[in-house]
Amino acid sequence: MSESVTEMKPATSAVTGEQGVFRRTASGLTREISGIEHWIYNVFTLLVLTGAAFFYVWAPGQFPATNPILGVVVAGVALIPIFMAYSLIASAMPRSGGDYIFQSRVLHPSLGFMAMMAQVIWLWYWLELTGFWIAAMVLSPMFSLLGVYANSAALLSLGTWFSGSSGILLTALITNIFVALVFLPGLKNYLRWQWFLFAAVVVALLVMTFTLLTTSNAEFIANFNAFMVKFDPAQTNYYQFVIDTANANGFNPAVGGGIYGIIGVVAIAWFNLLCANWSMINLGEIKHANSYSRVNRIQQASVAFGVLVMGGTMALLFNVLGRDFTLALGYTWFNDLIAFPVAPFTSVLVPIMGGGAIAVILILFGFLCQAFQQSLNCLVGGTRLLVAMSMDRLLPDSLGKISRRFRGSPVNAILFLILGAEVLALILWFVPNLETYALSTSMTTALYAGLSCLAAALFPYRAKKIYDSSPITKYKLGGIPLITVVGALGFVECLIVIGFYLFEENLGLASSAGLIGMLAVYVLTFVWFWVTRAQNKSKGIDVDLNFKTIPPE
Repeated sequence: MSESVTEMKPATSAVTGEQGVFRRTASGLTREISGIEHWIYNVFTLLVLTGAAFFYVWAPGQFPATNPILGVVVAGVALIPIFMAYSLIASAMPRSGGDYIFQSRVLHPSLGFMAMMAQVIWLWYWLELTGFWIAAMVLSPMFSLLGVYANSAALLSLGTWFSGSSGILLTALITNIFVALVFLPGLKNYLRWQWFLFAAVVVALLVMTFTLLTTSNAEFIANFNAFMVKFDPAQTNYYQFVIDTANANGFNPAVGGGIYGIIGVVAIAWFNLLCANWSMINLGEIKHANSYSRVNRIQQASVAFGVLVMGGTMALLFNVLGRDFTLALGYTWFNDLIAFPVAPFTSVLVPIMGGGAIAVILILFGFLCQAFQQSLNCLVGGTRLLVAMSMDRLLPDSLGKISRRFRGSPVNAILFLILGAEVLALILWFVPNLETYALSTSMTTALYAGLSCLAAALFPYRAKKIYDSSPITKYKLGGIPLITVVGALGFVECLIVIGFYLFEENLGLASSAGLIGMLAVYVLTFVWFWVTRAQNKSKGIDVDLNFKTIPPE
């Protein structure tokens, strides 16, 4: 067992003057993340390569009458008040755990624990998504392209295999272990990796943009058909086959328009853009976390970058692929109407346009780095939530211990996340169409973001002592605290999007099994809070005192 920080005396709050019963007088984490590293971290959580590849087929295919570029812009604008609310409350309570701290101190600790512990459990699924990204968006295109170039049936088969459940399972199992080993040495080591991974993603985006700008629709059709005929010789015009299959199965390009369609596209775009709130979990390690203006600039700038990349790429795809084909491709993929031998993501559609081997390598390597960093993000945020909850005595002490041997790394929390992900990977091996469950995690993100916005709106009234001692009291709008205005607006927006996730079948959530599974997780975490609270009280420990103040740094 590694040497860990020992338990210390209860902490006393400088804000309220009331004694808490935290496990330690310090979290063991230090402020190491600079402004530019904060922005890069945010950009990575937006998944501008891997997650965006979902958007390019999902949104046009399911809401074809709505311009997806407009939808991305609206999604970005809708996030402005949400991230203003986040930035305001973050500067008042700049502690590791972010959303959990906001919700448990302002709303109720049971809500904060339920929402954010459920999110920790959902991170097991996000870690499986990394296996999916790498298998379906990197390895499958790579071996398929090699098979086409070398005219090798074996390589073509291997490319198809990596798009299936067995290839995804094996990739996820190996990736999870590798990511844990990389993250084990601590945050400083992660930040060094982040610079390298970010450079690879930027290069991939630039190469993709150049390829899209220099490829005509006729060139794409010829290259696409030449590529797909290697897998299905019976279809010499696969481009038209995709369009005909969509039309024959009820595709209607006039469906999903108006305000309804816009909200639907926003809900899909939020799968990427809303995730910039994930950096709020790391407030205890961000150097400028107590500055509203700086945090807000970074949050808004990262979302603007995501809107620019996603909107710009979508426009180029329409131009090169053709609007009819892009809509039909999304419809046939999402509804499983064609057994695509290689998933039709931009990681294969752009490389087959040309540009040579170097362009292919750079694009696929960028996708690999984006996927790899997503798992690292899961571990960064997930472990910080576990540490914060353990500090409040809602989780076992072992999950919150910081190892000195591994340079301040929460080793046990890492093991909790990785082992859970490995078990879930084996379970999901038997679940078809893994990617269709992706938006369930987006709904849980919208749910906890909505709760944080509600906490922000009520912050001046339900946690008045903390609010009055914070630097944000000067921000008002017509005499009303600015945090209340933007928090309330963000809460309403999240409610609207959550409603779409629950009831719009084209968002992939309107299934009884999926909803029951999600509800079970929330019930489990809610019950855990009350049982743990009662156990602490039976030992003479009143954990309620913790939630009247913010935890020690």
